[in-house]
Amino acid sequence: MYRFILYFILVLLLGSCESRRQPEQTTGTTSTSEKTNKTAAIPAPTKPARPAATQKPDSLFMIVPGQRIGQISLGETAEMVNSKLGQPDSGDAAMGKALTFWINPDEKKVRQYVAVYFVRSTDGAAEAMRAQQIQVSSPAFKTQHGLGTGSKLSNIRGKYKLQPMAYYTNEKQKQVYIYDDEDQGIAFEVTTPDSLCTAITIHKAGESITDTYLPLHPDMIRLKE
Repeated sequence: MYRFILYFILVLLLGSCESRRQPEQTTGTTSTSEKTNKTAAIPAPTKPARPAATQKPDSLFMIVPGQRIGQISLGETAEMVNSKLGQPDSGDAAMGKALTFWINPDEKKVRQYVAVYFVRSTDGAAEAMRAQQIQVSSPAFKTQHGLGTGSKLSNIRGKYKLQPMAYYTNEKQKQVYIYDDEDQGIAFEVTTPDSLCTAITIHKAGESITDTYLPLHPDMIRLKE
């Protein structure tokens, strides 16, 4: 009888402990519905964005053969060009012709410039110095095909009908060839042996620039007369 009483008390104690443990287990366990709600609250990982299609160069830096480079157009007067670019950093004028430069002020970079070759001409009743050729060396300026200084000659040939016009030796003692697409009105200066473009010049379409190329290289040797 005594053993039976002890056994009954032991059963009651075990039942009491079990009822105490139940809330603790409930508190520490996350239900299936709670897991689902938390998962739904976390945004699904986004897929990597596809690369955007190649965009045309900004109009302010567009090279249009036979027409303009950036803001400057062929045929504009010196006053019009100066109003857009400010006073030139350097230049030389004589006999109704002038070559002016706007140079990148950052000396840490490779020397980059915009050069405009003006020739005095009469337009109707007004006589003025007008832009006949424009040259840039900055890679910021691009054609509609994305070509600019730093482009390879092989890539340029794929878009233009180039003819070698002349060559000269630069300050690094490398030969630089001048290739012209006469019909479109654009010329490229290309160094050897790397065949990279270092400057681009535009002129009137359909006109040869053999005798009127920017007078930057008086020692250049002409290949086409």
